Amino acid sequence: MGGFRRFILFVFSLAGLFALAALACSWFGLFEVEVTVLESYPAYVTAVEVCLGMTAAWLAFELLRSIFSRRRKEAISVMDVDGGAITVARSAVASQASHIVEELGLGVAKDVSVVAKHGTVTVGLKVTPYESIDVTEEAPALHEALTCGLSAMVGEHLGSVNVEFLEPQHASSLVAVADEDEDGSYEDEGERGAGDAREPLVDAKVDISARAAQDAGDITIPMHGEKEA
Repeated sequence: MGGFRRFILFVFSLAGLFALAALACSWFGLFEVEVTVLESYPAYVTAVEVCLGMTAAWLAFELLRSIFSRRRKEAISVMDVDGGAITVARSAVASQASHIVEELGLGVAKDVSVVAKHGTVTVGLKVTPYESIDVTEEAPALHEALTCGLSAMVGEHLGSVNVEFLEPQHASSLVAVADEDEDGSYEDEGERGAGDAREPLVDAKVDISARAAQDAGDITIPMHGEKEA
């Protein structure tokens, strides 16, 4: 649901609740003194009438929508042939995307969405890795495999393929710790306090997204890739 639609739904729902509460108080005699004082103000009466009008308009719109709205097409038209057309079900495309992710051994695909508009198929999925991975290395290979596999099903109608990485099932640090230099030693206990201890060397080649995964618990990398002609 888009932001604008969510805002409209919130406004009309709030107006309906306000109108219902105003009518309920008058009908059941709740807060009689307060309601009587409010009804003496023209602004209150106007606000109730406006909210009632908005509620009635919204209910009428939803009623007409339920009657005249067309059934969503579950099949995607891939090509036209002599005497007919070749179509692919949305569930088949979603199943293929999940199979590609599992075949690569990265993790499990969840919430696979397939949207077909104006002849373009957009696929979005969320991947839960089995363990912590280097997203900068694994994501491009996964995206390429998804693009090739899905193109074999829908052909040139494939648009963008969006991949989002979630928290891995078994999280682990991606920081590689080097072995401490064995040649360094301490001569006596007094020199240990003097600062002769050597710090372990840490490989600092860590992706920013991996650091975020350790702190926040999520790896969220949306990828938008258009299929090359």
